[in-house]
Parts: sequence; structure tokens; C-alpha cells
Amino acid sequence: MSEGEFIPLKCRSDVLKALATGLTRFRPAGGAPDWLVSGIWLCTDKDELVATASAEVLADGYLARPLSVCSPQELMAAVESDLPDIEGRLMGRGCNLVLPGTSDDFVAPKSLCEWHAGNYSTSVLIRVVQGAAATHRVACGLLFETGSRKLLAGTDVSSLAMVLSEDPELIGRYRSSCEEVSAADFLDSFEG
Repeated sequence: MSEGEFIPLKCRSDVLKALATGLTRFRPAGGAPDWLVSGIWLCTDKDELVATASAEVLADGYLARPLSVCSPQELMAAVESDLPDIEGRLMGRGCNLVLPGTSDDFVAPKSLCEWHAGNYSTSVLIRVVQGAAATHRVACGLLFETGSRKLLAGTDVSSLAMVLSEDPELIGRYRSSCEEVSAADFLDSFEG
């Protein structure tokens, strides 16, 4: 079996650095059940960030779901730039549906969960996927960890949903198919 593609996080290095040392608040951006959501607010004292799943079709047809973390404005701009292409494909199939645009009021809600972990470590979780012809590695999540507390923000294996959890059992199952790399080592190895 050959070594497949490596799909990195979809976020700037300054965003990863800020989260690795300055996470203060978090919350699901909405969805049910509570642990499977469409997005996750990850906030520092200075920045409101939103984590979502992105999709990337690899050469062998595998649909990778790397983690994307950006500002709400960057996410809205990406959605707006994709809408004409999506609407064009819908029209090509005989559908006259007009998709709504984005809202200017996409901001983190006032009621966020506090992350009072003091000194904590941040790991990038890299899902190892063994396909028929290649083994792919997909940067799919962030794990924030202190002695007594863990927080997982990651992409779902089979959909564009997100997984947000502090449950040790769920986190254990999630990380069992992943490699873990410290945020600092990830930045040194994969971004530099």
C-alpha cells in the first residue's frame, strides 16, 4: 500500500498559534444532538473563530474532511464565493432554486462555555485512513487538554458535521484512529 496524501488543517498558522495558547471560550454553532453540530465557536480574548468541516476529494476518490478554522468574515466570504457555482449546477439540473446569501450578523453568541484550563496543551489530530490503494492522513481535529479536562473539536468521519465533546469516552474513541501532533510540532513540520 502506498503513502497517500496529507491534507493539512485549513487555517492560518497565526490562528492555530492563538488557539494553542489563548482559548478562553467555546460553544457549538448549532445542531442536534449536542455533540454533532454544524460548526464550533472557538474564541480567544482577541478573536472570535469558527471551526467547520471542509471537503476535499482526493485523486483516488476518497472524500477527506479536514478541519477548517477561520474568522466568521472569512467563512461568510467563502460561502458567498461558492454560491454562484452551486446555483449554476442546480440550474443545469433544471432547478430554479435561489440560495439565500449570508447574514452580516454572524457573530459568537454572548453565552459561551468558559475554558478556564490554565496551562493546557493543544494537539492536532490527524485521522489515518487506509484505503484500497493508499493510506491518507487528514488533519481533522484539535484536542485541548489539561490534567483534569479535555475538549475535542473535530470533523465527523462520515459527514460535514462537527464533533464537540468533553466526554472522555467519546474523545477516546475519536482519537483511537488518529495520530496526535502538538500544535507547535504541527506548525514546524507541516506549515513551515
